[in-house]
This record gives sequence, structure tokens and C-alpha cells, in this order.
Amino acid sequence: MASPVVLTNGFLHIDPAAKVLKASEYALYLEGRDIITAAERRASDIIEASRDAYEQEKQRGYDDGVAESKIDQSDHMLKVVSRTINYLSEVEKALADILLSGVKKIIGELDQEELAVNLVRNALQHVRNEKQVTIRIPPSQIKMVKSKLNEILSEYKGVGFIDLVADQRLSTGDCIMESDIGVVDASIDLQIAALKKRFEKTHSTAINNISNDESLLGGD
Repeated sequence: MASPVVLTNGFLHIDPAAKVLKASEYALYLEGRDIITAAERRASDIIEASRDAYEQEKQRGYDDGVAESKIDQSDHMLKVVSRTINYLSEVEKALADILLSGVKKIIGELDQEELAVNLVRNALQHVRNEKQVTIRIPPSQIKMVKSKLNEILSEYKGVGFIDLVADQRLSTGDCIMESDIGVVDASIDLQIAALKKRFEKTHSTAINNISNDESLLGGD
């Protein structure tokens, strides 16, 4: 005898042709229906979980792609900064060399007696209020400087007396001043060396600033 409880296309139902449905058969129907409902719910949960997992993997793949892209961009920027540092280093060094060469050339073309007078003026800037100072210069320039002594003193009214000394040990471009506050070497070579040192310090500071920017970029 056929069962009055029929499963058709995944649905459990009672055969309409059944005239009498026993209690045990009805209980079987209810149990079967509950099992199918639970199975459908479970299948739905599995599908939803699978969809969520797919979306998460898809997002993670996107995020990984974005992160990798950012890493590539940062790496490229760091390389650009590094090349910029090297370029600026070379350019600034070349510029400093050109400027120093230009200064030396200009000085070399100056009238040497006029240069001696200017060196004395520069030396006196360090002693605005001294009763007496001694300035040592090369013998070849003593005559010219002496002829300009009164003019120089008029510019430095705080200096009472200048004792000019022709020093055989000095050559063109040398100038040494002695006073109560100490000795000042105002020689042109020393001034050029100081100028070169200043260029190097400025260059070093600029490169360090760029390097710090590079470090900050690398830390992002």
C-alpha cells in the first residue's frame, strides 16, 4: 500500500487520494517536514556563509592590491628622492666650486695694493674700540697702505693708532692684526677657506633636510 505521505520536487505533502491518515503517518509527515525545513535553513546558511567568505576574500584581494600599489609608489618616490639628493649634492658642490673659483679669479684680478687696503679694513672690523693695533702686511704693500692710513682711520674712529709692520714672512694677500683682544688673521686665503667651509655647511644642511624628508616618507 502506498504511503499517504508523498515527497515531490523536494516538498513533503499528503496524498489527496488518501481517505484515512493514521496518527503515525501524520507524525511521520510532520517530522519529515521539519527535517526538510531544517535542511533548507542549513543550506541557506551555508550559501550565505559562502557568499560572505567570497566577499571577504574579494575585499582582501583588493586591499592587498591597494597595499602593494602603495608600497610600489613609496618605493618609487624613495628612489626619486634618492636621485634628487645625489643630483643636488653634485650640483651644489659644482656651484660652490664655481663660486669659489670666481672669487679667486676676481681677487687675482684686483690691484694688489688695493687688495691690501681692503684686507686691513676687514681686519679692523674686529676691533672697533682699540687704542692701538698692530697690522702686519707684506713689505711690497706697506707704501700703499700707509698712504691710505688716515683715510682708513677716519672710517674706524674707535681705533686710536695703527702700527703698520712690514713682515718679510708674509706674501701677497696676507694680513695679520694684533691687539689687546688677540690676533686676527685676515689673510685672503683664510677668508676663502672660511667661505668654502660655509658653502659645505650649507650644502650639508640642505642634504640632511632632504634626507629627513625621505625618512618620513619611508615611515608612512
